[in-house]
Amino acid sequence: MLHAQDKPYIFDGYSVNEGLSQSSVSDICQDDQGFMWFATRDGINRFDGYIFNEYRYKPNTQIRPGDGKGELVPRTITGNRAVINRFDLSGYKGYTFYKDSRNRLLLTHNNGVSVYDKYRNRFREVFPDSVKANVNTAERDASYKFKILGEDTASRTIWIWRPMKGIYVVDRDSFRTKRMIAYPRQFQEAGVVPGVAYKDGDLVWMNHQPGEMLALNIRTLQLQIFCLPGIGKHPVVRRLNQDSLIIVSAGHVTIFNKKRNKFSDLPFDVRNERNEPFEPNAVELDHDGNAWIGGSDGVLIYSIARNEIIRHIVSFNTFETHSFNDVTFLYRDASDNMWVGTDGDGIKKYSPHKKVFNLYRSPYITHNMVMSVYKHDDGRLYVGLLRDGLNVYEEGGRFLERFSNELTPGKFPGNDLAAICREDYEHIWLHFTGMHIGLFNVINKTYTDLTAQVRKLGLPDDRHRFPFLFKRPNGEVYFNYGHYLLMFTNEGLGYKVSMVHDFGDETLTTYYEDMMGNQYAGTKSSIFVRHTGSSRWNKVIFPEGMMVKSINKNSHKQVLVAGTKGLFILNEQDQIVQHINSYDHPKLINDYLYGVLLDDKDKIWVSHNKGLSQINMVTNEITSFNHEDGLQSNEFNTGAFYKSVDGELFFGGIRGVNGFYPKNFRNNPYYPKVVIRRMEVLDKPYESDTVVSLLKKVELPYNQNTIALEFVPLEYTNPTKNRIQYKLEGADEDWVDGGTFRMARYTNLHPGKYTFKVRASNNDDIWNATPTTLEILIRIPFWQSLWFRFLLLLLLLGIAYYFSTLYLDYKIRHEKLKLEKEQAVDQERARISSDMHDDLGSGLSTIRLLSEIAKRKIQDPTQTREIERISETAGEMVDKMSEIIWAMNSSNDSLANLIAYMRSFAADFLEHAHITHQFYIPDTIPNVKLSGGTRRNIYLAAKESLHNVVKHAKATEVLIEIKMNNRNMTILIKDNGKGFDQEKVRLFGNGLKNIQKRMIAVGGNADITSDNGTIVFLDIPLN
Repeated sequence: MLHAQDKPYIFDGYSVNEGLSQSSVSDICQDDQGFMWFATRDGINRFDGYIFNEYRYKPNTQIRPGDGKGELVPRTITGNRAVINRFDLSGYKGYTFYKDSRNRLLLTHNNGVSVYDKYRNRFREVFPDSVKANVNTAERDASYKFKILGEDTASRTIWIWRPMKGIYVVDRDSFRTKRMIAYPRQFQEAGVVPGVAYKDGDLVWMNHQPGEMLALNIRTLQLQIFCLPGIGKHPVVRRLNQDSLIIVSAGHVTIFNKKRNKFSDLPFDVRNERNEPFEPNAVELDHDGNAWIGGSDGVLIYSIARNEIIRHIVSFNTFETHSFNDVTFLYRDASDNMWVGTDGDGIKKYSPHKKVFNLYRSPYITHNMVMSVYKHDDGRLYVGLLRDGLNVYEEGGRFLERFSNELTPGKFPGNDLAAICREDYEHIWLHFTGMHIGLFNVINKTYTDLTAQVRKLGLPDDRHRFPFLFKRPNGEVYFNYGHYLLMFTNEGLGYKVSMVHDFGDETLTTYYEDMMGNQYAGTKSSIFVRHTGSSRWNKVIFPEGMMVKSINKNSHKQVLVAGTKGLFILNEQDQIVQHINSYDHPKLINDYLYGVLLDDKDKIWVSHNKGLSQINMVTNEITSFNHEDGLQSNEFNTGAFYKSVDGELFFGGIRGVNGFYPKNFRNNPYYPKVVIRRMEVLDKPYESDTVVSLLKKVELPYNQNTIALEFVPLEYTNPTKNRIQYKLEGADEDWVDGGTFRMARYTNLHPGKYTFKVRASNNDDIWNATPTTLEILIRIPFWQSLWFRFLLLLLLLGIAYYFSTLYLDYKIRHEKLKLEKEQAVDQERARISSDMHDDLGSGLSTIRLLSEIAKRKIQDPTQTREIERISETAGEMVDKMSEIIWAMNSSNDSLANLIAYMRSFAADFLEHAHITHQFYIPDTIPNVKLSGGTRRNIYLAAKESLHNVVKHAKATEVLIEIKMNNRNMTILIKDNGKGFDQEKVRLFGNGLKNIQKRMIAVGGNADITSDNGTIVFLDIPLN
């Protein structure tokens, strides 16, 4: 029997209406990728937790292009889809699965054995039936024709059972038959076909007749007979451990110890509603070590440790007395989920790691708007409804009976039952809206109306929409009517009603009293507190818009006030110390709270318009649950909450009541592996010889850079709560939270290498740390490839070489012409200077000589002045011509030659003027070529400066200093003469202006100052 604190078995249903190809399931298996497989009478199905893929027998022999690529087919009016991937099954019925030691999925059918090629997502026949022509009608119409018993890894063989003929031993690689083992002689003589064959190690167990089991040794082929009285005609055999088997027959559970040759037998008599005995079909072990026995009337749960049947599950829906429960197969997956295959009602699933919210729902579908909840001493749940009176449920959720004015007119004084509480074992208080209150006898189902007692108080009429009840430790029952707090007391002769307090214009909504006697009354805007020993009610005001719905108190003496603005925490001084709301705590997904309860570990549970939330005040964690977790709906109701003595919490809403034991909640330790199910490129399916889920790398051309990836987390505890995160390295900087959406799309990706990563969490937000990855390479266009760039570089280099050759040839020819021109100019300059020296020089010298001769022949000195001027002018002309010849001669085009010439001139010129001079030149003179014009301007500027010294300065000493600074040459000429007045610079004529002009002509600058003499500073660039 299901005990009060035991965890109820709540199943998820996957029926034919949700995508399964057919509702009669004969076998279940999970492959190495994590997909679930279901064999039905109409093909087989692969399930990923969301959609079914179908594989079928091809009904005709025609071949069309594109056969087997699959097509998305809508299966329900809600749009759920199945995928018919292949018409490649060789058989059309009798499907059974077997997963071998190499994780290959083998499928038997009426025409042999096929193997699933996971890389191409198709079935390939490997062991065809070689004797189809000899099939009799019994074998033709049997449930299955072949079944794989197991394999022998030592001999590398697979054992295939054919019930009508015997056992094939085939090579596991080639599937060639090595030998055929016929049935023992006693089978053949009696015409017996064994109803079961089960391979356990080196033994194959078969049944011969009731009370006997035969064991065939696959090594020696010796046959042993074991007498087991509890064995029936069609037993179900399952290995428990290395030494023991569990054998279930109609009315018997036998545990057989092979090693000790001993057995224990548990008779049982389980019958259905038609008094038919339970017929077993399947046995599977659960995570607690119990054996689940599926059969003709649901599931029996057998405790191996206690050797007793502890449960009989006859319904897979908690609000039904019996569901269609002919169980044909049981399978426990890698996450401990128990899959139940039925004959006619599809697949059911029990998940031990799923948070279990037991559902209390009336079969009267329109009568489940819950207003109040109470669990009585008898274990029954009493539920008050809107407009429909009272529903009563058996422990575990089974509906018992309904009390309403619709069924029994005048049963209750009102229809809206808003509050229920205990009076004693036989009676419970019922408080209806509109101020109707009374006692209900749970034994004889009678109601005593006590409303008249309240009317005697003479209170004004009030619609009174928020009735509550509270039973105090002293036996007093507090209840409300508008703004009045009233109470009932039992004085032996009857109940007496009296007023506790009038709260004026406030409307009471809830009441709470702690173990110390502190009283709390909630209203539409505040709470009133009366502490133990005080007669005064203190008012605690909340933010505007806050309506108090529920009050509770935790072990830390903090008051919990739930209402329409969230949850408020008050300290012992009635001060608000914390406000928990969805703005500050986003995981509290709704602020409109209806009820607040504390579980046995002092964790807070609140109901609201988005489900239930658990608040851990120690860790500040908030966990929320919604209808996907099994709640009646997402919306709950005011006043519909209750905690039973044994720790079960109840919350009522618009579609029934959820009851649960928080202490039974445990996190699911199994995290999901993510499989990339489908890929689209440019919004079309990606074509590949290998299925996308097994690809490690995908290469795409540069113009196919829009991709979409669909993926599924393969963990079946509560698939709708699995969450996804993904990232495309190279495009996404961080993980993208996809929630429950299972697709990612990227557009206009640049050429390059990307790595797509996707990971998932289970229903308890536990994440798989190892993501599934797919490398995606988008190839660059040919014009961006290395080889193209190399060829382009070679082409550019060739073109550059060609044009550089042309340029160099032009440059050489240009320089040659320039050199030839310069040589011609130099030759012409040399010719002119030679002609000037030879012709003009000699002529001037002759004039000067003849003048000197003439001057000597004239005796009168007064007659020689003109002749002296002719002689002087001729001498000056000779000197100037020498300077011109020096400037024109290209052999003098150097800085060193210029300095030497200047030094020679200064020495001669100043010596004739009887002026002492000092001439400083650098130790090293750079090898700089100067044109004739530049040399002449620099020389004449220095010459002009020295002429001014001789003519005007009246100096006795002159300093001439030449320096080299980077690319400049400076000439300093300083005398100790009388200087000059800068405002009367006309005394010097055009001399200073000529110096400035000559410096400007060579790109330089002249600075002439007077300070204890005259200073001429010439700055000349040498570039």
